Amino acid sequence: MRYEKPLYSKRTSVAKRTKKAKATLAKLLESDPTLKEAVQKKAQAMAFALSQKQPRLFTPPPAYKPNMGKAFYQTREWRDVRYKVLTKYGKVCQCCGQTKGYLHVDHIKPRSLFPNLELDINNLQVLCEACNIGKANRDTTDWRQQ
Repeated sequence: MRYEKPLYSKRTSVAKRTKKAKATLAKLLESDPTLKEAVQKKAQAMAFALSQKQPRLFTPPPAYKPNMGKAFYQTREWRDVRYKVLTKYGKVCQCCGQTKGYLHVDHIKPRSLFPNLELDINNLQVLCEACNIGKANRDTTDWRQQ
């Protein structure tokens, strides 16, 4: 394999490389009118696309309000508390010990009956999906290791 000298040395500044690239492009466009026309069409299409209203790629989480229903689970406050519980107790079901599958951060005293405790870290435990769905909001057993 033959050694080829790099096009630019590491010491060449970005401004110099940009200037040289623009000059080369200008020469190319002068020499070929069809290429110049194609580049202009592409530039117009890009300008038009940028002028159109772009859809939002990221929707910020809703602001927390007490008794907000299912939207509660999308709030920043819930996500922060959920993360703290997962780091505190680990990724293990505190009822059956399962480590695989989906783990839920469960309210020991249900949100529907105790809305004032929905962000209380002492009212949360990690349960697997089966244990959490099985308990529903009827059982208030605390499965955490004491």
